[in-house]
Amino acid sequence: MKQPVFYIVLASALSLTACNKPSPATATVAPATTNGPAVSTLTDPGAGALCDGKNLRISHDNSSQVIDGECGDVTVTASNGSLNASKARSITVEGRQFTVLNEQVDTVRVVGSDNVLNLTNARRIDISGNNNMILVNETAEVSFSGTGNTVNASSEPRIEDSGTGNRVI
Repeated sequence: MKQPVFYIVLASALSLTACNKPSPATATVAPATTNGPAVSTLTDPGAGALCDGKNLRISHDNSSQVIDGECGDVTVTASNGSLNASKARSITVEGRQFTVLNEQVDTVRVVGSDNVLNLTNARRIDISGNNNMILVNETAEVSFSGTGNTVNASSEPRIEDSGTGNRVI
């Protein structure tokens, strides 16, 4: 029995679409938002990528990234790597043994353990992970709920500590 031409064309179009998916290293995703237009996300971009207001996600372990421009929300789920992103709205570090360098950020969340963050200006730092080292020039607030974390601040931030063994020096 002969198949109608419509089904053959449809099957061909679907197979071509499946073959042309973007690679995870260059894919951008536009999440739904309730306040304004959607913001795309750079996921594991190549070195020297331009953030240009986009969100940034680093998920590859053992990676080293230098990102240019101002980022939206930065999320690091990777371990054993480094990121240099000069400006961001927020930075969340969920991985382990990751180093982050940043000049200007509003809010920093450190959920992972054994990370090092070298920050110039961060309005608020929340640390729920363990054994993290945060170096910061200026910050207004530090909140601990983890264990064994150290914040070395040039300023005198307001401190909340519901964890154990944390210190601000």
